[in-house]
Amino acid sequence: MKRSSVRWAVRLLCLVAAVVFALGGPIPYWLARGFPSSSPLVPLASSLAQQRWYLGLFWAGPPVCFLLLAFWKGRLFCRWICPAGTLYSIPTRWSLRKRLLRVPLSGALFWAIIAASAVGTPLFLFLDPLSTFNRLPALAGGAYSAAWLVPGLILPLFLVLGFIQPLVWCTHLCPLGYLFGACRRLRERKPKGRERDPGLGRTRREILVGIFLGVPLALLTRRFGLARRSGPGAPVLPPGATDQATFSSLCSRCYACVDVCPTGVLQIRPFPGAELGQLFQPRLVTRDRHCASDCNACSHVCPAGAILPLALEQKRLRQIGMARVRVSSCLAWAGGQECLLCRAACPYDAIDTRLGPYGVASPLVDAEVCRGCGACENACPVAGKAIVVYGVEKQRQLEPRPPRKEEPPQTVLRADVDRAVCLAWAHGEQCMMCQAACEYDAVRAVKRNGVDCPEMDRKKCVGCRACEGVCPVGAISIRAVEEAGDPSG
Repeated sequence: MKRSSVRWAVRLLCLVAAVVFALGGPIPYWLARGFPSSSPLVPLASSLAQQRWYLGLFWAGPPVCFLLLAFWKGRLFCRWICPAGTLYSIPTRWSLRKRLLRVPLSGALFWAIIAASAVGTPLFLFLDPLSTFNRLPALAGGAYSAAWLVPGLILPLFLVLGFIQPLVWCTHLCPLGYLFGACRRLRERKPKGRERDPGLGRTRREILVGIFLGVPLALLTRRFGLARRSGPGAPVLPPGATDQATFSSLCSRCYACVDVCPTGVLQIRPFPGAELGQLFQPRLVTRDRHCASDCNACSHVCPAGAILPLALEQKRLRQIGMARVRVSSCLAWAGGQECLLCRAACPYDAIDTRLGPYGVASPLVDAEVCRGCGACENACPVAGKAIVVYGVEKQRQLEPRPPRKEEPPQTVLRADVDRAVCLAWAHGEQCMMCQAACEYDAVRAVKRNGVDCPEMDRKKCVGCRACEGVCPVGAISIRAVEEAGDPSG
């Protein structure tokens, strides 16, 4: 069997494995991280930006092995394993062999990534080829909005360009391929005293261009392009992301977290006020789905360290956002209708109740208990959502709390004035006999056209029927109502 046939068989096998790992199915969810974590470029840049080595022994093995192998075999990974390189090789036979790009830019891009990472913001990390390949399942699954298709279209774009200039990505733009090639050139560098290496001058130019490109852009992005805010407009990030700025800078946009999310709440969609560094990052969209309390998959598949691994109990105590009630839209607060679907849907018992202006139990979010999972927003029946989840600047671990003890609703008696019958309200006659009879100061006088009109204070009324007994026209009635117990327990 020819060597080329064996190589193509291996490449196709790796391509199929990469697709299966990314799409998931009857395999462990953490395999979605398999191919994105094989790139040495991502842990190199991300560790440099974080100033720590974040990978454990298991996930550090493949990238370190491939990097060491490159000193011996150069771009062996590109020719045998890389699924993106396999796809880019397909159009080669039918290529027009035109030169769209004459000068290789891969070296400048690689050193720009390294220089930017050295100042804490690994720009251009989204150009890692394994990350670009891993975006395809999210693209096929509809997790993108039309406005944010750019990262997902990098691979299809260069696949089409391959019909004009063969392997234009691999030979002229790929920063990972440059790293593998540089390792081989470093091993083969001639000893001192021999003739000068002609590639050494080009490498120096690439390093200088990378530094002058990466450092200023990284500093500008850190200063102006990374948001540090919470509340309206702030995105809700996956559980395990530490803060807005760190996540935006470290995320390689591989979307492995999006691929493994069982509820589909993680999506790639724009949001108001997005900064430059936040473009194309995944976030939780909780309008019609929520982050399940029994899932921590996304925190175990991030190859770049943008999402820290969380145990299930840690995830359940992680505050990733904050729900807020829009009182003007809420059925209970603004309309006096019984609802509380948000409270019934909350898996963390984070929604209290208070009597609203209509005497109906109305929702109130407990900021020390709410995780920001979005179950309440998902359950809200109001078209524009009367309870909305916003992101927080920095995620935090909450203290576990015992379930809230709550008294059941109690039936109580309350007085009510029929304004269509009352002498003061309906006929403008001074009366207020009800107020004089009340021993609990539960009848207020409200001026209307110069006449005192009675209005009941529901908090003070005890339903004693004194007012009902003295009303000369029978305008006051006593009715039974249900009031919620004390939500504080």
